[in-house]
Amino acid sequence: MREIYEKMNCMIGEIRDLLIDNKHSVDYVKMKEILVSRWEKMNTTMHCLGFALNPFFYDSKYLNDEAPSGVPRRAPNQDREVVAEVLKAFDVIGEDENEKAELHKQLAKFQNKQGMFEAAYARIDATAMSPISWWSTYGSETPKLAEIAIRVLSQPISSSSAERVWSTYSYIHNIKRNWLNAKRADKLVFIHSNIRLLSQFTTSYKESPCKKWDTDPESTYFDDSTVRLEDLRCDD
Repeated sequence: MREIYEKMNCMIGEIRDLLIDNKHSVDYVKMKEILVSRWEKMNTTMHCLGFALNPFFYDSKYLNDEAPSGVPRRAPNQDREVVAEVLKAFDVIGEDENEKAELHKQLAKFQNKQGMFEAAYARIDATAMSPISWWSTYGSETPKLAEIAIRVLSQPISSSSAERVWSTYSYIHNIKRNWLNAKRADKLVFIHSNIRLLSQFTTSYKESPCKKWDTDPESTYFDDSTVRLEDLRCDD
């Protein structure tokens, strides 16, 4: 979530660079119209908020580097669309006027690099650390904003991870196996998902005949043949 807004902005410039001296260069204008139209439909307040709360995009070295096609970069607080969407988000997040005003105050402190954000090590770590770790380390002076930043920057940009959990849940709790209560089913899904993650660090996952078995859903290597299954037996 913290990168999608900036990536979409750069994509149009990258396409323009690729089309220079290309036989399809005359199609760039139409292509840009299609991309901008699609982005306007996709763009949400959450994308702008993630862009505005990522400390990396305020780094002077990043801002001095030209974007694709030589377009100068702008900090999030200098982008009118981003600022408007951030204020809109705060109107929804803030429970009352006092909390909204506090969020505006803390955002200004972060964007203007005041207090702890002014320290040299905070600026260096803005490019060296992940945004979530950075806010966990330097967000003590702006606790409300830091809490929002960590939640927003932790969001994935697709629902694939959630859909994977739903698929696991349907395997554990289905029509034929429906006596499990919700608490027990949640524990089993948690255990199943984490065992799957831990298995990715084993030698058999990396080197055996069944290596990376969960990354290629189209693979036909697993079939009903007992001979093939015998060949796939992996030692931990």
